[in-house]
Amino acid sequence: MTAFPSSDSRGFSLVEMAMVVLVLGLVLAIGVGGFHSLSSDQSLIGAAQGIAGQVQLARARAMSTGTTQTVNFGTSTTPAKVFVIGTGGTRSWSLPRNVHFATGGASSFNMTSDGRASTSTYIVLLNDKGVRDTISVETSGLVIVR
Repeated sequence: MTAFPSSDSRGFSLVEMAMVVLVLGLVLAIGVGGFHSLSSDQSLIGAAQGIAGQVQLARARAMSTGTTQTVNFGTSTTPAKVFVIGTGGTRSWSLPRNVHFATGGASSFNMTSDGRASTSTYIVLLNDKGVRDTISVETSGLVIVR
């Protein structure tokens, strides 16, 4: 009988634990970068769908109240906002902090009581990565997110 401990002792060595921490750190570093990229893209998609919803709501209110609803894009506000001005007052909706209006496109238009837009226009959004998304508003009142 020997007085030495058996080789099947339980627990982890310091080297094994360091390797696990290193691998977990690498996986976490890669995952955070991917999550940030995905989050930025999803913010842009959500903002485009939100603006389309605000324009469709302005159209519905114009038709139901019989009054013109003005849709105005606040490009100078931080964060950028969409304002809908009608007889019931002004409503606003803010863009996410990493999304803003790109140059070109509409600054405002009207949704009339017959459901039509005063002009055919487009709204271009841009995120921090330079990815663009476009919302088209047709004179017929149709709103398309591209």
